[in-house]
Amino acid sequence: MSRGVHLSRRALLIGGGVAVGFTALGVSSCALIPPIPKRPAPTLADAAGWIQLTPEGRFVLWSPRAEMGQNVLGALRRIAALELGVADEAVDVRIAGTDDIARVKATVGSDSVRELLLPLAQACATLREAVLARAAERLGASELQLEAEAVRAGDGRRVALKTLAAPALRLEAVERSAADLRAWKALQRASTRSAALPAAPQLHALVTGAPLFAADIRLPGMLHAAVLRPPWRRELGPRLDGWNEEAVRAVPGFVAQLRLPELDGPVLVARHPHALQAMRAAAAPRWIAPPDTPDAAAMVDIDRALAHGRFTKDEGTVHDGAWTVDLRLDVPMATHAAIEPRCAVARFDAAGALELWCATQDPFYIRDVMARDHSLPLERIAVHNQRIGGGFGGRTVANVEREAAFIARAVGAPVKLQWTREDEFLGGFNRPPSSHRVKVRMGVDGMISDWWHALSSSHVIFTSAAMPPWMRGVTDFIGDPGTVRGQHAPYAFTRQRRSLQLTRVPLATGPWRGLGAGPNVLAIEAAMDAAARASGQEPVAFRLKHLAHAPAGEHLLKPARLAAVLQRVAARAADEPLPLAKPGERLGRGVACGVYKGRSVAAAVAEVSVSAERIRVTRLWCSHDCGAIVDARGVRAQVEGNLVWSLALVLSDELTAPQATPEQTNFGVYALPRITDMPVLDIDLVPSTEAPSGAGETAIVAGVGAIYNAIVAATGVMPVRLPVRLPALLPIPHPRAP
Repeated sequence: MSRGVHLSRRALLIGGGVAVGFTALGVSSCALIPPIPKRPAPTLADAAGWIQLTPEGRFVLWSPRAEMGQNVLGALRRIAALELGVADEAVDVRIAGTDDIARVKATVGSDSVRELLLPLAQACATLREAVLARAAERLGASELQLEAEAVRAGDGRRVALKTLAAPALRLEAVERSAADLRAWKALQRASTRSAALPAAPQLHALVTGAPLFAADIRLPGMLHAAVLRPPWRRELGPRLDGWNEEAVRAVPGFVAQLRLPELDGPVLVARHPHALQAMRAAAAPRWIAPPDTPDAAAMVDIDRALAHGRFTKDEGTVHDGAWTVDLRLDVPMATHAAIEPRCAVARFDAAGALELWCATQDPFYIRDVMARDHSLPLERIAVHNQRIGGGFGGRTVANVEREAAFIARAVGAPVKLQWTREDEFLGGFNRPPSSHRVKVRMGVDGMISDWWHALSSSHVIFTSAAMPPWMRGVTDFIGDPGTVRGQHAPYAFTRQRRSLQLTRVPLATGPWRGLGAGPNVLAIEAAMDAAARASGQEPVAFRLKHLAHAPAGEHLLKPARLAAVLQRVAARAADEPLPLAKPGERLGRGVACGVYKGRSVAAAVAEVSVSAERIRVTRLWCSHDCGAIVDARGVRAQVEGNLVWSLALVLSDELTAPQATPEQTNFGVYALPRITDMPVLDIDLVPSTEAPSGAGETAIVAGVGAIYNAIVAATGVMPVRLPVRLPALLPIPHPRAP
């Protein structure tokens, strides 16, 4: 998943100009401009610091990416083991903190294997050759030197990794020999035999409850703290009318209650978690609502934006006239709903140096924020990163980490700050609401002549969760690449127009799995199905016809790859005939396909059952092409996860905030897919000799559209708002006569 705040060159120039202006006025720009996440490309010099050989003869790999269930530790370990020529179990892989390796890019954008394969393979090759050379020198064993030459020349695993690594830069420029191709195919066969892969790193610790997470950290003299946060964002102006301070002091285990200007509300400090829980209950804070609390969903109404006639960004042109399809689709806010609530432990030593234990997608950005907050040089801050119990883009900014550090500094002792589920809903950021209108005009040749996708939403990259209000105003007119991700339809149209209206909503919004790609591609695929129906064409053939003439470009490097996965998934689903419907039940199948970040492609077919009792997805087929696969088991799990997110996006995910504060603050009222909602999954990982192109978020661009289109096929109703609820489909029309 590409997540995090990434400013374009234009944005940086604007920010720099503003900083100069404030400096000229005598205002410190350091206090005004927040740290900007740095995204350095990995180099061989960086990778040399990731892999080590211990005196005990064990290889240690410090993972430059965070582990949050995607098994990046396993994938990187496999690359290292193949290049070192050892078993996977001979490589100990660990999550790196800021003291372990040089600065690296955050874990975002489904880019880990794609970006790290080449430098990691090169570093491991260098280490292996150095070890063999040192052994030969000390032992006088020429056989070791001969072995090194043989490995360089012909060992299947080494040659395969060299062949795999080279395309990561530019596959088209690499000419491979027949021997290389044989080795490449051998690696592909090995990588798709999931059963042959060793257990994922940390698996034993996970199933036995061994300490892996930030909440597992215990320090001598550690206190426990909580922040009584308001139901509204601080910048809206909620006022604290008071809390029961006497009742808080009376709780056994009470240590302190504080007001820190940097934090959103009163701070409670206790000696143990049970006391803290009792103190929170006793505090009963009373908040006065801010004067202006608009409904976030109403603020992004697309028809209001169209009536206004001006957009933040407007690209392309279409001809005026009547439209064959005029589709509206509204997608609500959604929370990340990670199973693990955030936690951080902070400790300042006697000299003022800071240690922080947390679970973040970007420990180096957290270190930068700590340096800003506490006026410390980077070398006096250590961020120890832990395993993340679900990230999805939500662990890219500093929130619980800032709270823990400020409180630890104030009380002069180590502090653990564990968010509750309510804290997660109130203190995190969300997928922005979006409102779409897609207009399509068919030509006489059965092809789409004009396509206009108008989108109204809020910000993802320039998130209000990390930017001060003044800086948001500077960036509002730039657009937001995260919000429009996937809006460029990959098909061949005579004319295509894409319009974007950005509106700041009163809740924090930001990266959420796939960023804007899920909602945007859903709108595209729903409109493609509608256009196929309106013109009497079969949906798969209709898409293939528009892909056949599509030019390669930044939004889709090779249209033939998308056409191939669409054909594969359609053929697989066709092998399983649609079952007979039960009385009162309507069945339907829908198809969709999409591209993620211009590189990886996926297509899906969904089978849906609709009755008066429920909407249920019964089967999901997915063909997925993310280039060469290092860890097939991990990729399959990523596809499964994305298909579950597709279920949630269409059928359950909804965070409502009519008064600018979430109405849902726990899992009792926020609907999530359950195991009983799971369909039968049929996942097809496409063998490829292309460079790895990312698997973390791709399948969501296909799953959501397939499910939506299957509902339409089953009921004949096109829902205009997600999540789809039964009342929007009832009464279910009677089946048409054959």
